[in-house]
Formats: sequence, structure tokens, C-alpha cells
Amino acid sequence: MSRTEPAGLIAEGNLFDFFHEHVGNAVLHQRAPVSDNAVYYLASLLAEQARREDEADAEGPTLVELRHRAVMAPLPEAIPLWRKLGDRSLLLTGFFHEHLERRRISRDYCVRMGESAYRSLERLLDTGGGGFAEIFAELAERYPACVEVIAEVRDETRERSDTDIVRLYEEWLASGSPRVAERLRQLGLVPSRVVGNG
Repeated sequence: MSRTEPAGLIAEGNLFDFFHEHVGNAVLHQRAPVSDNAVYYLASLLAEQARREDEADAEGPTLVELRHRAVMAPLPEAIPLWRKLGDRSLLLTGFFHEHLERRRISRDYCVRMGESAYRSLERLLDTGGGGFAEIFAELAERYPACVEVIAEVRDETRERSDTDIVRLYEEWLASGSPRVAERLRQLGLVPSRVVGNG
């Protein structure tokens, strides 16, 4: 399987290799319609995040503040802001969904922000001659699939305590995700919804 390595992405050391393997396995397991370049991008994003100590820049500007800055910024400044918005939304939705729940931020809101950010990047880079337009177009178009891939990587790379299993079950109740249901089955639980009397 050949891949091109987009310039400007971090791909050093074992951390990238670790995430590249897990992202690739998740794509194969889910039969996700994700290209090799998108796998590379997602692995790089996770490796970059793993080098940080915060939850997807939890103390930084909010998603709406980032979006406002990107809309108002001149082109050279807008591009990294749109990318940061797309990447942060993707990480929050796929890897740090507990952070969203604690802050009572809608998952759908995050998805819309991420898709919109990557779509804006595609348009800016397509007209500006950048080589990343295709990757960002794919991330926007296949955003839900990318979220599920990142979520599976999160599940595969985390140790599970009883509290984590309860959170996983609550995630399944809220989302109905087949990936989460399968993970629960792997842990020996059969997910089912309680039907009320009313």
C-alpha cells in the first residue's frame, strides 16, 4: 500500500507509527471509505495531540471564537485557523467526547463546525494553489467516518475501568453507534435499550 506523505505533517518516531497502525486497523475494521492520505493525516493529528497534555486545547478559544477569527482573518492567517477549528472539532468529537458531555456541547454542533472548517479549507487551498485541498475535501465529506475511526483508536488504546465501561454504555445509549455496540460486545456486554411502559 503506497502513500504520499503530505508536507508539514508530523511523522517522527514511534508515536506516529503507533497511531498510523491503529488508524489503519480501524479503517479496515470499519471498512471506512478513507484514503491512505486521510489515514496519514488522522495518524499525524493523533500523534500531535498525544504530545500535548491538554484535552484538544481545552483552555484555548472556543470553537465559535476560532470560527469568528478564521472568518475575519486575511488568507494567510485564516488557513491555520480553519485547520485548527477542523482538527479540534474532530478530536473533541472522536477522542474527547467526555469533554463535550461535561461542557454540555452538542456532538452535532461539533460535527457541523468540523465539516464546515474543512470545507472552507478546501475552498481556500483550491483557489490558493495548495496541495492539501483534496485531503480537506475528503475530511469534510467523510467527517462522520473519520470520527468513528478516531473513536475506535481511542477505544483500542485505552485501558477500561468499570467507570469507562459505564461511560461507553452511556455513549451507546446516546449515539446508537454500531462501533460502540460492538466494543461493548467485545467487553462481554450485550447493549439493549429499556423500553418504558408509556
